[in-house]
Amino acid sequence: MNRSLLRKCVAEAQVLLLFCALAVYAFCWLRVWLVSRFDMPRFRTILEQFREYERFSPVPFEQLFTHAGRIAMTFDEPIVVVCMAVWAIGRGSDCVSGEIGRGTMEMLLAQPVSRRQILCSQAAVTILGAAVLALAAWLGIYTGLCLHAVKTSAPASAWTVPWLGLELPNPLAAAEPESVPLQQIVDAAVFAPAALNLFALGFFLAGLTTLLSACDRYRWRTIGLAAGFYVVEVLIKVLSVATDRLSGLSRLTVFSAYEPQRMVSWAVHQPDQAWNVWLPGAAGRGLAWGPLGYDLILLGLGTAAYIAAGWVFQRRDLPAPL
Repeated sequence: MNRSLLRKCVAEAQVLLLFCALAVYAFCWLRVWLVSRFDMPRFRTILEQFREYERFSPVPFEQLFTHAGRIAMTFDEPIVVVCMAVWAIGRGSDCVSGEIGRGTMEMLLAQPVSRRQILCSQAAVTILGAAVLALAAWLGIYTGLCLHAVKTSAPASAWTVPWLGLELPNPLAAAEPESVPLQQIVDAAVFAPAALNLFALGFFLAGLTTLLSACDRYRWRTIGLAAGFYVVEVLIKVLSVATDRLSGLSRLTVFSAYEPQRMVSWAVHQPDQAWNVWLPGAAGRGLAWGPLGYDLILLGLGTAAYIAAGWVFQRRDLPAPL
């Protein structure tokens, strides 16, 4: 890669990356603070009223009754996913069609650089930015865990039986609230698989948008196609979980491989399997995708899209600037 091209890409992308990273970091921090403010028994009572909609949740409701489960929902919040999509689609669309639309592609190719260097420089900055956003999400959660606490109820006093050394709770004493740091309840490491899954999603969207950009000359059309694909995939994911009759649609959407809440659940309850590619299937039959397997699906599709983009860009005739 060419250093001048890298500096150019960084200069063009730094403002968008800064605002997206700050938004993701601040929201994840705020989300942990909101979790610390909610009373767990009351939240459980409210959620029990919606048992019939449990099929829409990627994890059982029992997982949402824990602090780790509720914090894991942060990775499925629209702000986090949309910020990653905005970065990936915005930078991927600028790779080829953006340069052509601005009339700067011919000037770039007039320099002693190859098309492969142009594509690789753009891809490197885009992928690094996706990693920064995933890290910002994890750091936001980690900051919230370090700075916030939850209130729990503890017996105010107990009766001690003389000579026996036994302590009995005093039923007449009121429970006193006790503040417990979230860091003592939830380990920030369990959210690392979810952050990696977020990065893998951004990697795939960036690769797909780069492929569309390599085939087109108008950036607005590239963004429209990528955004349309994103919306259709989300709708297919919603339909696939809405009813058992449409569950087969889950094979048609890449969002079936974006399951951050499930990954946190694995990290909490099965830490030895949190980084496995394969897991035993239901009822011991066959194998199923593990947490790292989901990431490899997205990373593999994104890599294939980048390779295809390079092949198309190397062989296409570039239109004259308007």
